[in-house]
Amino acid sequence: MELLIKSVDSIIEKDRIGSPVFLRCVLNVASENDSLLQPMAEIVALSNGWIQSDSQTIYARGDANATQVTVMVKYVDGQMSVLSVNRVETETAIDIMLVGNKGVIYHETPIGRHYLSGTPPQLGKTGELLDTIAHALSTGQPTIVEG
Repeated sequence: MELLIKSVDSIIEKDRIGSPVFLRCVLNVASENDSLLQPMAEIVALSNGWIQSDSQTIYARGDANATQVTVMVKYVDGQMSVLSVNRVETETAIDIMLVGNKGVIYHETPIGRHYLSGTPPQLGKTGELLDTIAHALSTGQPTIVEG
């Protein structure tokens, strides 16, 4: 995951896609995790690192102890991210589309039918807004991000 982050950061810093305005990320997680909250918090941290605005509102649907959680993050300056974490029986994989005001980055790991040439992302224990995501899931209501 660190290599992916460094690669995307480099593209953003070189202004090749302009300012990021939308992120769609689908993370398929091998089913060894008990809850999908921590992987989702890590993907939210990824989004917050690329979109240069403060999180404003979190919308969440799904069940962190079942097979799927989807979170939409609305940012103060109008940017948005739609993030999905899915429990799978195969290996962990990520699919990203980061839209800037000048271009788009696409990334998929493992790489489709040629996945033998890709490396599955390694999740860490970092993350952001874990309590806010959990609250939005439990209430089914949009949750304002405090702070």
